[in-house]
Order: sequence, then C-alpha cells, then structure tokens
Amino acid sequence: MGHTRTHSVMFLGLTAVLLTLGAVVDFYGQTGEDITNDRVIEMSKMGLDDDIIIAKIKTGHPKFSLADQDLMNLKKSGVSGKVIAAMLESSVLTSAVVKIDGKPVELHTLGEVKTGGRLGHSVTMGIKSVKAKAYLEGPHAPVICSHSPKIELELPPNDTIDNYIVVQMNGRGDRRELEVGSAGGTVGAKVGVRAEDVVKSSAEDLGNRHYRMTCHKELKKGEYLVYIVGSPDTIHGVYGKGYDFTVE
Repeated sequence: MGHTRTHSVMFLGLTAVLLTLGAVVDFYGQTGEDITNDRVIEMSKMGLDDDIIIAKIKTGHPKFSLADQDLMNLKKSGVSGKVIAAMLESSVLTSAVVKIDGKPVELHTLGEVKTGGRLGHSVTMGIKSVKAKAYLEGPHAPVICSHSPKIELELPPNDTIDNYIVVQMNGRGDRRELEVGSAGGTVGAKVGVRAEDVVKSSAEDLGNRHYRMTCHKELKKGEYLVYIVGSPDTIHGVYGKGYDFTVE
C-alpha cells in the first residue's frame, strides 16, 4: 500500500509539472501574433512578469501607437516603464522600409560571382580583366512596377538618403547581376557600381525620416535595385544589399 500511495503521489506530481510546462510552452509558442497597446495592457493586468511581456513583444509583430498620449495611457493602465521602453525599442527601425508603387519590397543580400576568367587574365598579362558581379537569384523580382515607379523610403536612425541609389541589373537567365568591381585590363582595378548602371534620380524629404525618390526618366523594361551604397562586406561574403523590383 505504501508503494502504491507513493507512486500515486509521484504520478500526480509529475502530471502537475507536465501541465504547467504545457501551459508555458503554449504561452511562448504563440509567436508571431500582432502585439498592440491593448494586448500589452491586457497582459499587464493579467499579472504577467515584465520579462514575459517583453518576450512576447520580441517574438510577435509589434503594432504599437507610441505618441505622448499613448505612453501616458499605458502608464495609467499599469504598464511598467520597463515594458514601455521595450515597446519603444521594438519600434525603432534597423533597416529601411521601402515601398515601390505602394508595394512593400524586401531587403536582399547579394552574392558574388567572378567572370572573365583568371586564366585569360594570366595569359594576356593582365590585359583581360576579371569582373566581380553581385547577383540575386531568380530571373525577376517579386514586385512588378510601372515605368515611372514611386519609390518611398522610411529610414532608420543614423541613416541618410544619400546611401540609396537606383541601379539597373542585367538579366542572366536564372539570376540578375550587377558589376561591382574589376581587376586587370587597360584601366587597372576598379571597385564600385559602374556609373552607366546608375539611374539618375532625386529624393524629396517628406519629414519624419520619410523620403520619396523620383527617377529622372521613365525606366525601360528590365530589372532594377534600390542599392545601399557602402553595404558590401566582402569579408563575410556580402556583396551589397538592396531592394529589387521589375519593370515590365
């Protein structure tokens, strides 16, 4: 009897632990949900610890209103200063938000391929150049735009619109390429996007770190990129970053 009672107690204790763990996993497993001001207030009133609420903010999709009056309402509703600070931090951009003709465009990292051949470069005593080209996989961008695209950017802190240019990419079957450097040839080594690939454009400051870029001429049918100047990090295999779009 003693053994049976002990086993029963152990079983009940284990069940309680599993139920508790299940509740925790279920709570944390609900990642990716929209987190609003009202949701934060609700979690605070439930008595959840600040660290738990902050974890929910980090694993969800924050959609906060954080004007001065909103912050006062959060404080009056019992949300701690620590949580409010986390809400503010989650709303700070780490990369530009770009829309072209009203369509959101994702940031992509470009890979690198060399063309021209090292053998030809050696045989011709350096006369034949080796070109470094950044590329994106796929024949076309997922975003299709007009010949006069409206390019809108919201920039993160410490960024400047001067870091963004529009460039045309060359289609190469299953990928799109952009020349970013060359070595050898009659002109020696060059680094950077070729001037002839840059689309002339101007930017208008709309205030509150929002800008509109306008191309000076209608774009021809082809593949384009809002390229971030200074984004290559060749040591880590990054040959530039940008926001791609297709003009049909």
